[in-house]
Amino acid sequence: MAVFQSAVAILKAAAEPTRLRLLALLAHGELTVGEICTIVDQSQPRISRHLKLLSDAGLLDRFREQSWVYYRTPPTGAGRDTVGQLLALVDASDAVLQRDRQRLQAVVAERGRRAAEAAPPAVLPAEVDRILVEELADQPIGALLDVGTGSGHLLSLLGAKASRAVGIDISSEALRLARTRVHGAGLSHCELQRGDMYNLPFAAGFFDTAVADRVLAAADRPVAALTEVARTLHPGARLIVVEDFERLASPGLRSNPIATLRAWFMQAGFACDRIHPVDTDSGLLIVAAARRLSSINVAA
Repeated sequence: MAVFQSAVAILKAAAEPTRLRLLALLAHGELTVGEICTIVDQSQPRISRHLKLLSDAGLLDRFREQSWVYYRTPPTGAGRDTVGQLLALVDASDAVLQRDRQRLQAVVAERGRRAAEAAPPAVLPAEVDRILVEELADQPIGALLDVGTGSGHLLSLLGAKASRAVGIDISSEALRLARTRVHGAGLSHCELQRGDMYNLPFAAGFFDTAVADRVLAAADRPVAALTEVARTLHPGARLIVVEDFERLASPGLRSNPIATLRAWFMQAGFACDRIHPVDTDSGLLIVAAARRLSSINVAA
């Protein structure tokens, strides 16, 4: 009987034109209540009631990021499957849905413009992108964690090949820019979350692959950050790190940047497989590939 009650609750929640519009809209990525109101041109109290009904039925995820509350359709699990089945009944060429998508593009573009003004996006050189892709080409990426995602460059580069992808950053402004880049590229299965790399909100062994672009040399406790990443990876999972050679060679760190990186990996429970020095127009970068060992020795 409980199964029927759950099914009835889901059907009741979805059986309203605006709520179907919201499901179709939020299948493209994460939006705030204000952004949703702008797109569908309805009042916030009315939209908030619709969002609550959909969330209570398990058809939407809701999360807070500082002063913003975001909604999106579930990226995994039964909720995602149910939303997919419901949206399969809807004509994607419907004029209302097309107008919603056009307004969505305008809202996302404006969000990205403001975020870029506050924090211009950092982009890796093409030769570094090539090495990253080649390092991860020999087996499926699976569930991907991007630590310190910034503007979402690595999610945009690798997200299409991941079964699930999550970008974490402490900066809400960076995440707003990442949402513009990632969801604008059609990668609706990618999630962006505000979080602390020293205390990641994921279960042990959750991810198959992790990447980090120039976050360790700037960290107060790089080994602790790496150890926390290792906790979220299953044994044998891969980690790709990009670092700035000069920052690793700065006073207070070891004199040999490559030795510094290898030491951090070893202390955090990783075996370093390969290190690629890459001389770019913007300076010397290091791309390091490592594997998570079966045990983690130190949580510094």
